[in-house]
Amino acid sequence: MITALHGGVGMLVAVWGAGLPVLDARVDLGPTRLGLLLLALALGAAIAMPLAGHLAHRWSDAAVLRVALPTAALLLAAIGAMPAAEPMIALACVFGLCCGAINVGLTSQATVAERAARRPVIARMHGCWTLGAVLGSSALAAVLRAGGDSLLLLPAVALSAGAMLTLLSLRLPVGRTGTDPGDAADPDAAASAGRTRAATPVLVGAGAVAAAAFVVEGAATDWAGIHTTRVLGAEPAAGATMYAVFFAAMTAVRFAGDRLRDLVAAPILVAAAAGVTLLGFVLVLLSPTVPEGARVVVATGGWALAGAGTALVWPIVIGSLGATRIDPRRLSLVTTLGYLGGFVGPVLIGGLAAGVGLAGAMVLPAVLTVLLAAAAPPLVSRLLRLAPARAAAVTFDLPVLPVSSTRAE
Repeated sequence: MITALHGGVGMLVAVWGAGLPVLDARVDLGPTRLGLLLLALALGAAIAMPLAGHLAHRWSDAAVLRVALPTAALLLAAIGAMPAAEPMIALACVFGLCCGAINVGLTSQATVAERAARRPVIARMHGCWTLGAVLGSSALAAVLRAGGDSLLLLPAVALSAGAMLTLLSLRLPVGRTGTDPGDAADPDAAASAGRTRAATPVLVGAGAVAAAAFVVEGAATDWAGIHTTRVLGAEPAAGATMYAVFFAAMTAVRFAGDRLRDLVAAPILVAAAAGVTLLGFVLVLLSPTVPEGARVVVATGGWALAGAGTALVWPIVIGSLGATRIDPRRLSLVTTLGYLGGFVGPVLIGGLAAGVGLAGAMVLPAVLTVLLAAAAPPLVSRLLRLAPARAAAVTFDLPVLPVSSTRAE
């Protein structure tokens, strides 16, 4: 059920990411207004994520998801039908509130599920998320190429995904979830919850590493399509296809990711991922300089490598955190910092694009990838050392916790 929810949310997000080139072409957003649109989304998410962590701890992740998922779909449908930029920006802030709550709920669900499974499963869950994004964006691109009306198409896809997600969320058990210090049946969990009540440097570092990875992912989600149309001169349908290419590569790696996490030490794996991502952004940066007929091909290769490289960073970080039996409210801190990278990063790229052009703005995620390669391996090693002795980093040899007594994850 949790894996299916990830896939459905991926389809919903595809309406946003793959639809941005269409909205840009319809109302001529441009870098400045597109930056404001993304800033409104980021502000909403920043407000929602800490609050969602407290609500999930007090009630359940399922309760949070049951409200946020259908509301997000309705808002996204309205954004897709807007004929002007200003109402889009206003609705994007409220949409960001829902996205923040969804991110916290799904992340919390995933960490508890991995502990209960006693083996890595988070990468596969995120693989279903990206698979949903690929299917959604590919369907949008195909219908647009066939001459479909975006005013009808975008709302229809958003509402369909929202209906499916609502039905799935209704099947989640609603119970107070997460690690409860008063749970005498699990003293290790109680001790860990007590240790994680403060915003420690390790938790802040984990959030910063996740943020850097999400800036890279956000560059693809919100700017790969625009880069393809405005910088490389391709059609809007090609922009939607570029979005699909990024997530197709990410999906392939994530479905193999849990096996890779079993075979390769997490610090080595995250360093290799950063190297592949950097190579991808080198190709993206070079794509406007090659002959016109090869530009889209080079950019496609670059976004594919970037997708493959970023695929496992977040699963590795939250899997390492899950092994420490982190308290739901502290997990929301890491989630907030990480996902804010995904929301704020595209805004920063938009600001840079207004000054130096979008082609030059792609230097930002490339630089962050270098920092990610330097900071992520020692941070992941530190997290794994904090895990309880009986929670092996890759086998997660922990007692199985009943889903009804854990967070909705």
